[in-house]
Amino acid sequence: MGLKHIKDLKPDMVLDEEVRDINGRLLLKKDKVIQSSHIRIFKIWGVTEVNIQGNNGDKSPSNDPQCPEKLEKIEEIEENTRNLFCHVDMEHPAIKEIFRISVEFRSKHNLDDHDTMIALAEVDTPAKGNGNNFLQKLRNKKITLPEIPSIVFELNEVIANPLSSAEDIAQVVQRSPSLTALLLKIVNSPFYGFPSKIDKISLAVTLIGTREISGLALGISLISLFNKIPKEILSMYSFLRHSLACGIISRILAAHKSMPQTEQLFVSGLLHDLGRLILYSYFPDESRNILSRARSSDMLLYRQETDYLGCSHTHLVKYLLQQWKLPMVLENNVFFHHSPQDAQQPLPATLVHLADIITNGLGIGTSGERFVPPLDHAAWESLELSPSCFDVVTKQATHQYFALESMLDM
Repeated sequence: MGLKHIKDLKPDMVLDEEVRDINGRLLLKKDKVIQSSHIRIFKIWGVTEVNIQGNNGDKSPSNDPQCPEKLEKIEEIEENTRNLFCHVDMEHPAIKEIFRISVEFRSKHNLDDHDTMIALAEVDTPAKGNGNNFLQKLRNKKITLPEIPSIVFELNEVIANPLSSAEDIAQVVQRSPSLTALLLKIVNSPFYGFPSKIDKISLAVTLIGTREISGLALGISLISLFNKIPKEILSMYSFLRHSLACGIISRILAAHKSMPQTEQLFVSGLLHDLGRLILYSYFPDESRNILSRARSSDMLLYRQETDYLGCSHTHLVKYLLQQWKLPMVLENNVFFHHSPQDAQQPLPATLVHLADIITNGLGIGTSGERFVPPLDHAAWESLELSPSCFDVVTKQATHQYFALESMLDM
């Protein structure tokens, strides 16, 4: 008997066990010969792997021709990755597929865990335990939260004017040389895949769309406001890598759902953990305690935040987005990315939720969370996606991510 992933199935293979979908519906009986039509049905109903007869199953470490040292390393990565999935249901088809892809990606890129976690000692700051009190402390603290860049407001004003042209929008963007350079770098990358080089913002606006350009400018501007995180708490470069990967995966998942304005999902994924930057920047003592407790207790970080503060990073970013009077859809997607079924608009929030799980599984950067967050099963069911799409999604996403990773240095 051999276990075979759906992407490796070929016609004329013979089933060694019957195949059923997630609801237990029989799709194909044992001993049946697999045809191309069966493979399509398996994908439609979310089947990611089946047992087949003979020697056609996936290679196991014992018969893989790779050197023993490499096999030992792969087995070590698989075991460590399984530990990072300790808060999720490993029997769920979507999680099983994310886990398989994560082990494959980590093995290929030699990622044994998230970026090195710094050992943190707790400081003498008692837990607050009341979310309203902590948010009030945020309001009363003698700090000035970063002001949203004026260029974003100007862009929104120009875009809201029905008489505005692509050239009018380009003129606003070009007032920021760094933003201009970054946007041109993005539109000329495999992220969009245009066949010829684009050297004018006005052309980028025409090809991508006004709201999409505005969304990109917004996300890039906001994420760059926080650049003074204490290094002993978190690497900002690692945070940016995690945020960028989550944004790209959110965008690609939205495309798979044929959603319009996929850049809206890119920005939502990019900003989903922005609340942690507020916490790390302005409450470093509390941050050290929360991170230390989460690591020593093997507890999910956002739950440790709630236990310690009475609220999580999603409440902090909600407060910030409201202060900045940003679109409600961003608040919806970011605030509910751990509980999308509770969102007023569950679909986009679920895509960010799923992208965050995949990003944590792959181990691309970190916002401080070590473990893979649990999947909202009800939200997943309503999404009506097949786990078999994750292989394509992650390949597209990592290709785009590596093409854009250099922009983080800017």
